[in-house]
Amino acid sequence: MIDLATAAPRRLRHAGDWPTPAPRRAEPGSELRALQDSMPACDGDASPVLSGDGSERAMLIGQAPGWREIETGLPFAWDAGKRLCGWMAAAGISIDDFRERWYVTSIAKCYPGRAPGSSVDRPPSRAEIVRWTPFLRREIELVAPELVLLVGGTAHRYAFGPSARLDELVGRPLTWEAAPGAVVLCLPHPSGASTWLNDPAHVELWRAGIGLLRERWERLVG
Repeated sequence: MIDLATAAPRRLRHAGDWPTPAPRRAEPGSELRALQDSMPACDGDASPVLSGDGSERAMLIGQAPGWREIETGLPFAWDAGKRLCGWMAAAGISIDDFRERWYVTSIAKCYPGRAPGSSVDRPPSRAEIVRWTPFLRREIELVAPELVLLVGGTAHRYAFGPSARLDELVGRPLTWEAAPGAVVLCLPHPSGASTWLNDPAHVELWRAGIGLLRERWERLVG
């Protein structure tokens, strides 16, 4: 087990082979599968990015997929995913656990594109968030997770309002009206473009957040 007292979030990455399995879907004929199948296609007729069959007790909600996620249909399929899975490993969650025992979705399920004049992906627009909100809310209702992990500022503001601040959310168990009965945790986005972890005080909050995730996961899976 990784020692959280010395763990450095920017250095943690998934080690070894990087599996990119086909994204999972709910059983045909189920209400969740009907919801998944009713989601609008992305540009180029690509499928919305999510993975889960509804049996999961834990749900991760990110901000939006990147272009590699659109190519594979799998959430967190590339560089940010490797760092995220390094963080999950620090919480005792293996890559197999993450891919098979978590329902992984996002605020918007299509690639928003690059910010104008930038090499960085832009966050989903207000219109994109509004478009996808009914689908996300229904996903949460149907999966009824006991643990929700919100990753990235867009997800945090979506749940807790436009003034939500990472340093007031990370490392604390929270509640959210959209996910009644779930413990809600927050982590920064694992993208290398994020600067929040440049502050040593924020690294300590991250360590507390990973420790809390480890505790809640162990409690969930027994």
